[in-house]
Amino acid sequence: MKLGEARRALRSGELDRASAIVQQNELREFRQARELSVELAQRFADRARGRLLDGHSSAGWHDVQQATRMAGTDAPVAQLHRDYRNQVVGRACRYLAEGRTSAADQELTKLSRRTLADGEVRCLSAATSRLGEAEQMLATGNAAEARRTLEWVAANLPTLSDTINVSDVTSRVESLIATCDEHGNLSSELLAATDASEWQRMLSTADRMLAIAPRDRVARAARRRAWHAVGLDATEIYRGAGKATGPRQAASLSLRETDRARRPSASTHQNSDTMPGQDHPNRFMMWVDAVGGFLVCLDDEVVLGQPAPGAALAVPLCADLSRRHAVLRREGGRYTIDPLGDVTIDGRKLTGPMVLGSSHELRLGSCVRLRFEKPHALSATARLTPTSGHRTEPRADAVLLMADSCVLGPKSHSHVACRKWPGDVMLFRQQDRLHCRSTLPLSIDGVAVEGAAPVASNARLEGEDFAISLEDV
Repeated sequence: MKLGEARRALRSGELDRASAIVQQNELREFRQARELSVELAQRFADRARGRLLDGHSSAGWHDVQQATRMAGTDAPVAQLHRDYRNQVVGRACRYLAEGRTSAADQELTKLSRRTLADGEVRCLSAATSRLGEAEQMLATGNAAEARRTLEWVAANLPTLSDTINVSDVTSRVESLIATCDEHGNLSSELLAATDASEWQRMLSTADRMLAIAPRDRVARAARRRAWHAVGLDATEIYRGAGKATGPRQAASLSLRETDRARRPSASTHQNSDTMPGQDHPNRFMMWVDAVGGFLVCLDDEVVLGQPAPGAALAVPLCADLSRRHAVLRREGGRYTIDPLGDVTIDGRKLTGPMVLGSSHELRLGSCVRLRFEKPHALSATARLTPTSGHRTEPRADAVLLMADSCVLGPKSHSHVACRKWPGDVMLFRQQDRLHCRSTLPLSIDGVAVEGAAPVASNARLEGEDFAISLEDV
């Protein structure tokens, strides 16, 4: 009766139930039970192969263990072990070639944990570990030590079977070595620019170094020095959201706090979704007399999409787009675009996030075109200008992604070009407050100011030849 129950379970595909029945102590000595165990071992091995090929490694490995247990030996699954080992090693090599060193290390750790790590696997695992160390060294600006470690990796990569391609891994190691050399050349160029006090060249070189080594202290210090030299050091002063204290709190109320005060808090929102675009964006309209209107976004992450009831988008575009079509993120002065819908950059369709340079042509969907620019070399603020006739909500001539500062003036690198102005007006963030300063006589809400002054919500800035109005949205 027990064997009959096991055979019925086997025929219906309930392999685990059949296995549990056959392995009962009172059945193990029967010849029919042993024959059924061999058949079960084969069925487990077949299912394991399918699961492993589909990427279900944990379930597949469970079936491998069951097959071994049912047969009493690993002979029925020896080839399966070899196939699985090659599959994992191949996937790890692919991850290494793509720059996903941590994922490759996790794959190789699986083989060690499942006692399938031979000499080649152990050698590849050691090279992977050293490669990760080299990447961390390079990220902190220690390019010389990173290069030596990468040379060790290149010399110790194992020669695997013909079915596993390590040439792509070798190519990536060689590329990283070249990147280390580039960082060394940039370090020399930065030193020369510093000695000559060439601030534009100094900042440009520091940014290129930080693109290679985001945590390079020397490049960061050089960038701060360049910003300070030209009076655009607000980024380093700005530290994010905080609370104002003292008698001037009301006068210097930040736009972010005003926006939060007049909207319901996130805790009272019924939707707990934390996707980009769920939180109320921190933005305002800036109306410049005789120039135009500009939507100013203060957040480091802004979502572009089609306006919809209940959707809190930073940049709503009245067009046939997804509700959340793309996300622009700012980090360390660089911008990254994450396509949630159909996005094309300079004619190339994106399949994943991309780091943006100083100027690009963006296309969202089939018809919305935007020009992305970072006009000022010493400011991380960027400008999005619709070029396809589609309007934002509220309507604006351009969108300013304000980081540290926003320059309005007659020069070509101004974020807002005001051709007839005799000088510049700068809005900047300092200690989570919006401030302004200008070389021209300036009054805020009818009160004359000199030097840097805080700007309240819905303020009016006026000079002899210009006027600016700020309006909450």
